[in-house]
Amino acid sequence: MDDEPEIRVGICSAGNTLIPCLQTIVAKGYTVKHYFLNDTPGEWENPQWDAEKDGCFFSATSPDALLGLIAMWEVRGDDWSIKPGESELLDRLIDSAVMYDSEGNVIDQ
Repeated sequence: MDDEPEIRVGICSAGNTLIPCLQTIVAKGYTVKHYFLNDTPGEWENPQWDAEKDGCFFSATSPDALLGLIAMWEVRGDDWSIKPGESELLDRLIDSAVMYDSEGNVIDQ
């Protein structure tokens, strides 16, 4: 018997998450704006997404990243920035990361 819990929901950031993320941000009461940053007219690169509500402003390069920033702030509040010792989580995750090939086989640990 496998000790891993059964995965009930699996969502990966992809093209099919853009609209649900936008709808979620709007449902939370945010006004969303979309524009591009570029010095050359006609070159539609570097998309930007902004959300604003009640004096709170968030900006990201994708709707899923924008929703992530909003969720982070909702949990951490105005004192959202990194605290002493918090980088240890990232360090542990990087140290324990494995590499998979395109078929899901572990190729490096």
